[in-house]
Amino acid sequence: MQTSSRPTARRFLHASLATDVLEPTLSPSIGARSRFGRGWLRLEAASGTRRGAALLFAVSLAVYGLQSLAVPLFAGRDLGTYLGYYDQFVHGAVQPMLMLYRTPVAPLVVGPSLDFLGPAGTQVLLGVLFACSVVAWSAAALTFGPRAALLTAAGLLAFPTYGYLFHAVSSDVVFAAAFSGWAYLLTRATVEPSPLRFGLVGLGVALLALVRPGNQVLVVFVLLPLVVRLPWRLRLASAAAFLAAVVIPLGLWATHNGVRYGDYVVNRGSGAFVPFFRMFVADHVIDPENGPASRELARTVERRLLPLEPYRSYRVTVEDFFSKGDARMHEDLVNLSDQIWGWDDDYAKLRAAAWEAFEEHPGRYVSGVGRTIARELWTASVYTPSAPKGEDGSGEGRVNELGLPVPTEGSLIPAARMGLYSTTPDGSIREVWTSPTEHRVVFADARDERRFEEVGEQYRLLSSGLPAYEPPEGPRRAFNLLSRLYPRALLWLVLGLAGILVRRPRHLLAAIAPALAGLLVITFTALGISTVIEFATPVYPAFVVFAAAGLAGARRPRAEATA
Repeated sequence: MQTSSRPTARRFLHASLATDVLEPTLSPSIGARSRFGRGWLRLEAASGTRRGAALLFAVSLAVYGLQSLAVPLFAGRDLGTYLGYYDQFVHGAVQPMLMLYRTPVAPLVVGPSLDFLGPAGTQVLLGVLFACSVVAWSAAALTFGPRAALLTAAGLLAFPTYGYLFHAVSSDVVFAAAFSGWAYLLTRATVEPSPLRFGLVGLGVALLALVRPGNQVLVVFVLLPLVVRLPWRLRLASAAAFLAAVVIPLGLWATHNGVRYGDYVVNRGSGAFVPFFRMFVADHVIDPENGPASRELARTVERRLLPLEPYRSYRVTVEDFFSKGDARMHEDLVNLSDQIWGWDDDYAKLRAAAWEAFEEHPGRYVSGVGRTIARELWTASVYTPSAPKGEDGSGEGRVNELGLPVPTEGSLIPAARMGLYSTTPDGSIREVWTSPTEHRVVFADARDERRFEEVGEQYRLLSSGLPAYEPPEGPRRAFNLLSRLYPRALLWLVLGLAGILVRRPRHLLAAIAPALAGLLVITFTALGISTVIEFATPVYPAFVVFAAAGLAGARRPRAEATA
């Protein structure tokens, strides 16, 4: 019986990955016959040199310029709070919750940039950060060989979502730039371990935590020095150096917060957000019937919140409050907790209610977290302009059956009764409602009220040039199309895993560590909030490096691979 000579899909995959992926064009004996082959070999030779880094930096700037035809510099997530933090950090604080909830690095990058450079100069700065991050990721991939470095550089330059991030003035761009540098330090410390190198990695974790507080989860990488190839004495010294480099800066920052704002924490509010925010806003598993803490919370809401505006006029019941809770209502719960159980309680009642919700509905919470992780690994960010007012389906401009304006964003209320940053230990900030929809912030000290108005004016001044311009329709559509076509993060992970299993490249731990860090950040974020693509995009390049290491990284010598 005649058999087919065509390989099976499994044999084809193994055969493809068992050789270097680009071998036909990269081999000197074949590729050098063509201009492409000779050019590629020159690029390989330039990898790891200053000239090569300078060339990649210049190309990255050019790519950023092309992307800017489609995406202008624009105000990113929560820019108002970062600019408010910057102004109050420099000129005196009037909202202690804002200063304790945010950490300093992102505000002190984006604030001075807009203040001293303006929108045009800020766009240049973000372009430089984009180029630096591409060089840093390529340098990290160089650990696995020049081909992996080139594949990483090409992958990031063709990655529209990553470039989009560097056009948003927010903490996300600062996190993306800082994470790229930290990933480089991490790979170098894994390949050439020493207490000094791991101390620098720990210092990087402290910096990342001061960019975005949730990055404190990366402190678990203190375990990494214990599994690298070093004598145990040096392993323990490296772990100690890592931990000290994390704890000392964050401890100093907590001391600063205690002295200046009266709360000795790196940041305030985590107890009200992870996992409570997700459970209340996304999964709706916070229920008065879950347990005693939940019942006490519900009674407090019914007695101390719902009889007040805007809940009274919009006739929100306690059942509505918990079954349709959103971010605005969550802000009121934070304020309510501080008022009823005290500023120093650190939201223990909300944490207790969250634990009861998990005991009663573990499946709904875990499945919700899983769906968020899956979406963030399989979602492309697409730039679209804001919809005109009244055309976004939010209800703006319409009235309900009570004759009141329909709240925007599908909420039951037009705004929180008291904003998150109005809470104080002494009640010196209040929000006074003069109608079901109108309210204003009132300070006990008239000087603080004037300062608050100055902060608002400074924000309007600094953000007045954003977005920087209106992009042409053609480039914008092309950018969106490329965003949809670009391989998703999950695909990079699958390709990297397949390459590693079949090809067994060198320095496996160095390839795995940054990707594991990225997954850890995404997972920890998903524990407290539903899908926000900007939270995940800064770590996506780690998955590109992982794929590049698996598909194009230099292999281990046969003796080492079989050892």
